[in-house]
Formats: sequence, C-alpha cells, structure tokens
Amino acid sequence: MSRPAQIEFLSRFADAYDPVVALLGFPVLWRAIADLAAARPGERALDVCTGTGGTALELARRGARVVALDLGPGMLRVAARKQHAVALGGAAFACMDARRLAFRDGSFPLVSCSMALHEMDEAERALVLGEIRRVACDRVVVAEYRVPPPGAARLAFRLARLYEYWESDDFASFVARDFRERLEAAELCVVESRDVGAYRVWRCDV
Repeated sequence: MSRPAQIEFLSRFADAYDPVVALLGFPVLWRAIADLAAARPGERALDVCTGTGGTALELARRGARVVALDLGPGMLRVAARKQHAVALGGAAFACMDARRLAFRDGSFPLVSCSMALHEMDEAERALVLGEIRRVACDRVVVAEYRVPPPGAARLAFRLARLYEYWESDDFASFVARDFRERLEAAELCVVESRDVGAYRVWRCDV
C-alpha cells in the first residue's frame, strides 16, 4: 500500500485503530516514551505523526504542553475525542506534514515520534528526522520496531509482521538498515535506549 493510500486507510478506519494497537502493546509503549522523555510541567513538546494521540496524551498527563500533528483527519478526530473524554488539557491537535514543519528552528525542548517512520520510504524518513532535529532544542524521543540482526531472528521478525509489508510498501527498506544509523545521520545523539516488547525507544540529545 502506498503512503497516501495508507494515510487514507488509517484515517477512514481510525475508530478501530486503538483496539488493534492495544493488542500490539502500544499503550505500554506510550507510557515508556513518556517516561524516557521526562517532560517537565509546562514544558513545550511536539508529537509528530501522533495518530490517535497516544503519546501526546501521555505527555500531557505528565504536565507537558503538547502540539500533536498528523496527516489523517480521522486519526486526529479520534485523538481529540479521547482528550475530551478524559477532560485533559495541555494538548492541541493539528493536521500538518511532518516533512515540512511550520515551526522555527529550536521551537520545542522535546520532540517525539512513535511508530511512524517504518511506514515511510527512505527519503521521507530522512526528511522527517531532519525536520524533527531542526525544531528540537533539547531532546528527541523516537520509538520504532526493534529489528533483530540478520539471521533466524530477523526472519522470524519478518514473518511475524507480514501485515506491515501489506500495509506499507516501504517496510522492507526500514528493516534493511539499522535505525540508530538513521538517527545519527540526522545529527541526533543517542544517549539512552529502552526495549519495550517488540519495540525500542531512543532518547537523543540535539
């Protein structure tokens, strides 16, 4: 599935997203991202490719003032509905392309991005990471799949995630390269990482 088709698909079926990703362990991941981000009360944060707002709302619960972005209107509607349901302030949701962030350099002490880059092609990943680096002035927290090294474990990983190959035309290219290399290529300095089930969270300094 191409990236535009994928965004349309996820937006159309946004109401089913949270029940599905709950089975994949995302709520635990969102909390781990917020733990590693260590947002301070009142601190400005940007959550890129927010989806239904899992990470953004978790950061807001910790006291951050979060701007959360996505290209899927359906996903943003679900995120706003979740925010209203828990009467949680501190998060604002907007439709924006992460490849062209409409913010000045160094606008946010904290920028997060979770479980989105594996769905992009290599050029788009580099653009998004570059924009994340540009608008961050202190730290960046990124969560993605924890891809095993080549061998039997890598094969098992691929077989267990056949749905990702259907959902995204670009998942194979994501698996082919070490993700930490991508972070470093974007001039993000990894200072800590944490494994959460099938996922890894990287905290980076800028």
